[in-house]
Parts: sequence; C-alpha cells; structure tokens
Amino acid sequence: MRVLPVVPPRSPSFQAVAEDVCSVLRERGFEVLEPLWEADAARMAEIDPDAVFIVMAFDTVWALGHFYMAYRAKADGRGYAFYTVVEGRVVRTPGSEWVFRELEFVAASNYVARKLREAGARVRAVIHHGVDVGEIQAAREGGLSLRRSLGFSGSDFVVGYFASDVARKGHPLFAEVARTVAERDRSVKFLVLTGGTAPEHYKGLSNVLVVPRFGAVPRGGMWRYYHALDLYAQASLSEGFGLPALEALAAGKAVVHADFEPLTEITTPETSFRVPVAEVRYEGDPTRLRCGILYEHHYYDPREFAQAILEAKGEVLRRGRGLEKLCVRRAREFDKRKLYSAFAGLLSR
Repeated sequence: MRVLPVVPPRSPSFQAVAEDVCSVLRERGFEVLEPLWEADAARMAEIDPDAVFIVMAFDTVWALGHFYMAYRAKADGRGYAFYTVVEGRVVRTPGSEWVFRELEFVAASNYVARKLREAGARVRAVIHHGVDVGEIQAAREGGLSLRRSLGFSGSDFVVGYFASDVARKGHPLFAEVARTVAERDRSVKFLVLTGGTAPEHYKGLSNVLVVPRFGAVPRGGMWRYYHALDLYAQASLSEGFGLPALEALAAGKAVVHADFEPLTEITTPETSFRVPVAEVRYEGDPTRLRCGILYEHHYYDPREFAQAILEAKGEVLRRGRGLEKLCVRRAREFDKRKLYSAFAGLLSR
C-alpha cells in the first residue's frame, strides 16, 4: 500500500511524529512516499496514493486545506488517517460544518478526543504520541559532553525547557519562575532551547542559558539536550499532547509541570512534580490574526512552580538512579512501534 504523508512545514513536533509514524509503517510493509509539506488535493490526485496520512492541528481556519484533502481522499475511495491535536476549544467557524459531518479524526490524547467530541467532531481513535526509548537512551554520553560544552559546572543543577515562542508556551511566566529560583538557590541553572522572540523574556537572568535554535537541532541532537539536564520543566500553558515531556521521561528525567490534561496523561505522580493551576482562561493566539482555536491556558503561580523545582531538586538528588528508572519505565509505555502500528489498520480500511 502506497501512503502519502501530509505534514505542516513549520512544526518540528508534527514533523517528528510523522517521521516516527512513517518509520513504523515502513516496518509494517507500507510504501511511504515523499511527504507533501502543504495541503494540495490536486497534487495528491496526481500522485494517486492508496492512502493519505495527515498530521495537523484541528483548526477550522488554518487546517481547511488539510480537511479538504481528507475529504477528497475519502470521496475517491482512498484510506485516510487525520492525526490531530487541539489545545483548547474548537471554534466552529462559518462554512466548516462539513468537516464535522464528513470526517473522522485520530486524537493524540484523551484530552484532544474530549475537546473534539465537545465540538461535535467524530473521533475514530485515540493514539498517543510515542517514542523510541532505546534511541533516546543511546545519546546519554553525548548529553554529558554537551552539558560540559555549554559551560555548566559539576555543582550546577540544570533544569531544561524546550519550546517555541508562541504565547501558549508561557515564556514570560517561566522567566518569573527562573527569577524566583535564583533568589533561593543559585546552584539551579536553566537551559532554555527556544527561538523567535522568546529569548527577550530571559534577558538579565544570569541563571538562564538560552539556546536560540528551537527547530534547528536535528532529532538525534535533541536527545543530547535532554541528557544534559537534571530535571525537565514543561512550563507551557496549554498542550494537545506535550511530546517534550515524554521525551524527557525517556531520557530518565522527571518533569515539573502545571497539573492539567493532557500532561497528566503522560506523567505519573511518581515521575512528575505537579503545580496547581491557579486560573484557566480561553484566549486566542496573539501571533495570529485569527484562528479556529480558543486556547485553554492554564496559569500557575510562578512562586509555586519555583517551589516545585526546588522540591524536585531534593528528590532527584536523593533518589538518583531509582527515579530515573521510574521515568524510563513510564516512557516505555509509549513505545512508538506499539502505538503507531494501529495506523496500519486505520489506513487499510
């Protein structure tokens, strides 16, 4: 069976997920074609695949072209799987009714499935994102070398956060967390891998090293960054899944995050340090003129997040290898081959 992947070009996480799904499909005997980086139904017709695999956010403004590709594939008798996330409430925009009536979707988390169903969308299956724990573990030594090259000393306790600069990633709030931690424990250092305008929020913070290369580091190189850490902080305000949190667990790093779904689908109480959500607001993304999602932002008190990091430091140092093993064991429950093999059946229908 010839499968055509369709993946947005400016989303490192979607590209990583699509790459992993396609690798599993190849192992299952599928012929995976070169991906399309834009929604193009005419080009799909020229290629004439047996099935189409689409990875895209459920956005009733920006994803209309991708929705149409799925509809066209269905109408032409091709198999299709539309793998999607949404980080809040779906906005049913004028003219989008056919999307809810005609298509079925594969949700990346139980949270996403619930949000889609609340909006009236049809959910075909829930397939969590997956990882290859062995591949990530193999980068351990490279991470220790990277840590030294970045200038961290043996007495530093390094906390990482890897995210783009969009508003829902919460960089202004996390900068306040770093500022608060600096006042209480100067041995805690932060490694923030990001891009765009996000570095501006960390100016003047001597305990924060910003690497402005988000999206530019090859995946194999990313595993080294996780292994350079002692602890990972998923400081985002909303998520459709939260792949970096899972990748951190696969590297044996416990995760500090605000206590909301779907992050709580990934971590367990034993592998995470959860910060209470102080307020939930539904907001548009100021980086876009208009979109089909009201983002569900979970705001936390930066002082409480800072306290969670300091408590986590004590636990990481005390429990050491035992905590690391718990994290890796949890990540193995999201084995990409086990999870993504389900797409073989969905595409063959």
